[in-house]
Amino acid sequence: MRILLFSERLRAPYDEGIKNVAVHLIGALAVDHDVLALTSAGQEDTAHGIQNMDVNRFLLSAELRRAVRRFRPQAIIYVPTACGTVFSFLRAQVLRLYGRFACTVLIALQPRHYTVWGRWLIGRLAPDWVLAQSTRTSESLRNLGCRTSLLPPAVDVQRFQPILSAEKAALRARYGVPVEATVVTHVGHLKGKRNLSRFLALQALVGYHTVLVASTSTEHDAVLKEALRSAGITVMDEYIMNIEDIYHLSDLYLFLAEEDTAAIELPLSVLEAMACNLPVVCTPFGGLPDFFEQGHGLFYWRGQTELCDVVELALSIPCATRALVESCTWSAAAQSVTQLLSASGVS
Repeated sequence: MRILLFSERLRAPYDEGIKNVAVHLIGALAVDHDVLALTSAGQEDTAHGIQNMDVNRFLLSAELRRAVRRFRPQAIIYVPTACGTVFSFLRAQVLRLYGRFACTVLIALQPRHYTVWGRWLIGRLAPDWVLAQSTRTSESLRNLGCRTSLLPPAVDVQRFQPILSAEKAALRARYGVPVEATVVTHVGHLKGKRNLSRFLALQALVGYHTVLVASTSTEHDAVLKEALRSAGITVMDEYIMNIEDIYHLSDLYLFLAEEDTAAIELPLSVLEAMACNLPVVCTPFGGLPDFFEQGHGLFYWRGQTELCDVVELALSIPCATRALVESCTWSAAAQSVTQLLSASGVS
């Protein structure tokens, strides 16, 4: 199958959710299919086979049109960095026209709110399929006239694996993290909408140390960063190539975002922590409750109890979070997309 995958602003380092989804899908699809990976306002990346195109905000470009026409895609997958905005649906239609009406899939990784005019437009701009990461978003778009399905959770289970507890001390020494502390970690955007100020209470507990790894792909909240560091929290604001080290030196992963746009609906950091068999305390964010029931070391915190109590409970019982994600591979996610395409008549 000849598959065109397009996503804006793809460039290394890939330390942000939307970019990571696009790049992992490119690699997984390329195992069994002929894939052309294109981006705009990004960077050529021969390792991932990504070509950068000169386009405007509506993807109107003779260069892009020629590239698509030469490739003659049987299917087009669009992973917009703006997720499911009205303009994303418009750009999907431009790609579809370039591809001579090839079966087109838009992957919306975050929900969006629409005006009455926007809802009317989406019903008329809907591509062949829209994939979402939560039943709420899927049903919302279906009500607007889109044919929808769920994109299953995926994580690199080979890269993110448990390690022996004896290895933690060496990793903590390498990254300047207290060796004897109970380490609670978060990885992602350093912004207020992630509710990172709640880490201050944990940092104040005797014997606890908190670690925050900030994505380099987005601007940091400087005031928040200074407040966290002043409290003694380890804030890593430079790109960490071996991000798995941070999970490996940790005792628990914490994800407390509540706002829809705080992360993609299946936050990769949560899945990565689970793949490393860490206990996870998180809000019932996005599509997480759709795919994972609470238990085996996964706790959903809804604010009804003290956060510190839930963290202590999660640390006190046996953990088996890896078993929850072991089958959630990028190969399986790519296969779910291609099965959808095949069912639509693409071969």
